Amino acid sequence: MTSMIDFFFDFSSAYSYVGQHRIRMLEADHRAKVSWQPICLGAIFQQRGHTPEDLNSVKGSYVKKDVEYSAKESHLPYQWPSPFPFNSIYAARLFYYLEKSSSKEAIVWARTVFNASYKEGHDCSNKEVLLKIGESLGYNPEDMTRAINDPKIKQKLMNVTDTAFERGVFGAPSFILDGELFWGADRLERLLNRLAT
Repeated sequence: MTSMIDFFFDFSSAYSYVGQHRIRMLEADHRAKVSWQPICLGAIFQQRGHTPEDLNSVKGSYVKKDVEYSAKESHLPYQWPSPFPFNSIYAARLFYYLEKSSSKEAIVWARTVFNASYKEGHDCSNKEVLLKIGESLGYNPEDMTRAINDPKIKQKLMNVTDTAFERGVFGAPSFILDGELFWGADRLERLLNRLAT
């Protein structure tokens, strides 16, 4: 029987960049399907009373090195996008716009945005940058602009974020398998063990 993994991520989460690579490897090698679901992590932080990590703090300096090590361990090129963190709402809305037609196309979009951000260092909060990414994938910029402002798509992102919150998500990436939450790209081995039981 194929298991379903809910993958909650934020494009502005560096660990989500690592996690999306690892979860694709897991999906390819095991009997699991993955439901990709971008969220607005800032809204969840606000609801839970959390604050984003200050990368200029002692802990923040450690996190920066840890992200870079994690990417290297996964054989992923890495550079910090500028600015960081960035507003990922437009990228997430466009994911849900594309998902209406094809979940595969939406996942290709997600992977391309992650690469543009963390492989190439682009500012993927910038609408023009996202439109150029869309054009490179064959999408019409005018359609994408309308999608960014579509109230139904805005509501979809809010609904998924609310669902993630209700299911206990407090950080990204988060993976839920059979109601059990696994937080962090480095917890996929534990999820793998859970799949094997």
